[in-house]
Amino acid sequence: MKNGRRETTRSSLQKRPFTEKHQTIRRKVRPLTTNHQTIRRKVRPLTRNHQTIRRKVRPLTRNHQTIRRKVRPLTRNRQTIRRKVRPLTRNHQTIGRKVRPLTRNHQTTKTKAKKPIQVSEVHEKYPGPNIAVGAHGKLSPYDASEEDAETREKKTYTDSEVMDYSIGSDLNFDDLLSSDLMKSKDSSEVVEISKQTRERSQANKSVFTESTTEVKVLYSRNGDPEESLSDDLQRLSKNDIPNKTLKLRQYQLEQAEKPMSGKNCIIISPTGSGKTYVAIRIIQHHLEEMGKIKKTVFIVDKNNLANQQSEKIRDHVECRLKVISGDSQREEDFQEIKPLLPQYDVFVVTAQMLVNALIRRDVSIVSFSMLIFDECHHCYGSHPFQQIMNHYIDVKQELSKEEESQLPQVVGFTASIGVGKAKTVEKATEHVQTIMSNMDAEYLVTVQENKADLGRHVNSPEQFIKEVPIRRRDAFGERVKVLMTTTEMYLEDTDVEVVDRNAVKPPSSKGNEQYTQWLEETLLKSLAKLTKSEATRSLYTLRKYLEIYNNGLIHHSYARATDALYCIKSGIENLKLAKNENEIEKRVKALFEEEYVALEECALDRERTAENPLLLKLKDIIIARYAEESNMRGIVFVRTRILANILVSWMDSTKELQHIKARKYTGAQAHNIDGGMTKHEQINAIELFKDGQFKIIVATTIAEEGLDIRECNLVVRYDYAGNPISMVQARGRGRAENSHFYVLASAEKCVAERERNNTFKETMMEEAMKKVQQQIDDNHDAFLVKQRELQKVAKRERDVAKRNKSGRVVQHGQFSLRCLKCSTFLCMSSELRKLLNAHHACISEDIKNSIICKKFSKPGYPGDDIEMGVGQFNCKECNVKLGTIALYKDIFFPILSIKALKIEDDMEKGDTLKKWNLVEKYFHVPEITTEDLENIGKFGRLLEF
Repeated sequence: MKNGRRETTRSSLQKRPFTEKHQTIRRKVRPLTTNHQTIRRKVRPLTRNHQTIRRKVRPLTRNHQTIRRKVRPLTRNRQTIRRKVRPLTRNHQTIGRKVRPLTRNHQTTKTKAKKPIQVSEVHEKYPGPNIAVGAHGKLSPYDASEEDAETREKKTYTDSEVMDYSIGSDLNFDDLLSSDLMKSKDSSEVVEISKQTRERSQANKSVFTESTTEVKVLYSRNGDPEESLSDDLQRLSKNDIPNKTLKLRQYQLEQAEKPMSGKNCIIISPTGSGKTYVAIRIIQHHLEEMGKIKKTVFIVDKNNLANQQSEKIRDHVECRLKVISGDSQREEDFQEIKPLLPQYDVFVVTAQMLVNALIRRDVSIVSFSMLIFDECHHCYGSHPFQQIMNHYIDVKQELSKEEESQLPQVVGFTASIGVGKAKTVEKATEHVQTIMSNMDAEYLVTVQENKADLGRHVNSPEQFIKEVPIRRRDAFGERVKVLMTTTEMYLEDTDVEVVDRNAVKPPSSKGNEQYTQWLEETLLKSLAKLTKSEATRSLYTLRKYLEIYNNGLIHHSYARATDALYCIKSGIENLKLAKNENEIEKRVKALFEEEYVALEECALDRERTAENPLLLKLKDIIIARYAEESNMRGIVFVRTRILANILVSWMDSTKELQHIKARKYTGAQAHNIDGGMTKHEQINAIELFKDGQFKIIVATTIAEEGLDIRECNLVVRYDYAGNPISMVQARGRGRAENSHFYVLASAEKCVAERERNNTFKETMMEEAMKKVQQQIDDNHDAFLVKQRELQKVAKRERDVAKRNKSGRVVQHGQFSLRCLKCSTFLCMSSELRKLLNAHHACISEDIKNSIICKKFSKPGYPGDDIEMGVGQFNCKECNVKLGTIALYKDIFFPILSIKALKIEDDMEKGDTLKKWNLVEKYFHVPEITTEDLENIGKFGRLLEF
């Protein structure tokens, strides 16, 4: 007795009978710990609210958070009648817990009797900084005759009991064995833990969780087990557990054979044949191999493919996976890949993110054990795939033959390797050899022994090329061309002829690529060469008006006249003109206003401007396909985001197509007002398309690669022709049986002829591939010797280009950056800095005197490290947009648009560029430093809103 109260002991608690509130029918009582408050009662009943504030035991939440707890309290929902312990299901969220959640295969309710099993081999599979997670033990049937019963100490437990205890345990294996909770009466669903296994567990301070297929081991390398496990297990989630079994077809097994033997390969397989599943099997095999730590990188070209492929890998591979893309970087707080290496086994990375990491030496190519390239035909020229492999080849040539084992294995996948610019089989063969050299591939893998199996599972859409005539009547188009001709006459008043005579000689044909090239090359370069601000401003305005009219004619050739008129009108309304307009600005503005009424009349009058034959043919195709299959899915590929918007609007307003709903699918790089989509909008569009709420998707080329819609049975390329690779990729989106692939080709654009040429090149490519495979079979060593020579030649060419590039960089002197329209000075080249190695910002405190800033209500691209699109800034003199505003390190930075700038040297010679990476031929832009940020803080702020 103590203070009038009897001390409560654990033994007395065990003897006292339970009340009706404790549901203990047919189950044993779990002993209470000292943490349970038992004053005035031996057992405190749990209440509905379970208020346990200031208690040592934390109540269960919806997600079963039990981090750093010894005993999990029973809740009302914990029904244990007629069962000892309810096995955990897939729905139990156990992020940050000591034991990974059970998968489907761990369901032990109503299962058949299992043979006892023992651990025959345990090896460390996934080493991390503190623990090894998911080490596998190979299981074999237990034979009682192999060991004397007297020397074998064993206890039997159900799968669910072992798992349940280890969730709430202190990582003490002896407690696990001695606990009364582990005593089992049901011998039909038990596993055996032998003495040998127990000794291993004591040495490693392990917790074993038995399942029907494998043994999971979590052990601490050093220090306190619970302390060291807590941080590492925060990374584990149910997403790390595969929930699908991978079953490959015979042709897929054939494709995986060479790379699973450790060879560098390029695998060519038709779209829809399941190349991703072959890659998943290769990843599985690679991670299961004994030896050095395995780090696999799955490299994709676009953000949307990163998310799609990562989901498939998670479904089938037991691994710790991380997606690294532009989207994930904006959403998460990380900039470097190196700190993530010990924490993950598989990385799904967009190519440019890996290129950036290699350039800044965040990682090395030998940091990884396997590189897998999705759509490896991109490994050519200056593509990021090629830049990654350039790092690989550079390292390879520095290593000896014996040291090449340090390099990662390289595997590439594609449906079409292409022929480049080849016009003969011999040149096509050279192109294939070059791609293999770029990929350091020893073998070119195609299905040989299981072609019949491949043919049974891959649907090849029937292809049709439909030539469409031009409009019979086109008063609207003729009127726009007259308007352009009149506007061109004003060029002679700008003195542009002094710097370039071709600037006053536009092409005779309008509304096509030739005219676009004249605007972007000849007229734009001439604009940069003008020195007089008034002439520059006038030429800038004239060029903008001509560009808007030309784009309107291009849209008119694809869509309705009213769509083209709307594009022209909105383009001119968005054209920012200064309040004090000069003479030419007033004249071109008045000219459009005078012509607008006549243009509108022509656009609306069907007698004067006929309907677009392309639209009529597209409508017929969709209606006919829908009549054959009401549950059809179709993808219409177009060239531009604006045209995607136009076609969706046209379908919504066309009576015959309104019941066949359409949705656009465009890239996420552009702003919404430019026709772009956010990542979530892209995902939503695909899900609605799969569910059948929308039967048609109008997509840009972003959907040509990787978009996997099994129900899709109609693909249309809307009046444009690409190369053989893009043709194969687009055609391959038709995955369903009896799919159709249409190419709509207007007579005036020669699309049909170019598409037929692509079909011829596809045949030529197949012949070239066979020749290369024959060379490899005849003399593999000779092929590798030739490949090494090709790699050395390519390395020398890169080195020469690099030296030439460094020689062009101006070491002395400065360049000024001016507004392209009015030549207003903005800053010097030395006042530019890169933010996160991507965004070019001005850090001059004087720039606020030359610009007008506007802050938006919310950022266009929010993020933890940097918020993009916080606002925009225009030129104070001419009101043209010069760039956007970013918030970085609590400072508002002006992010300059290179297309809005004129780069001028000290001799007043100017130039214009389309991309920031081209500016390196004039000057280098360094990364922003801590000193820069401190200096900005001294003079206050860069911008004023």
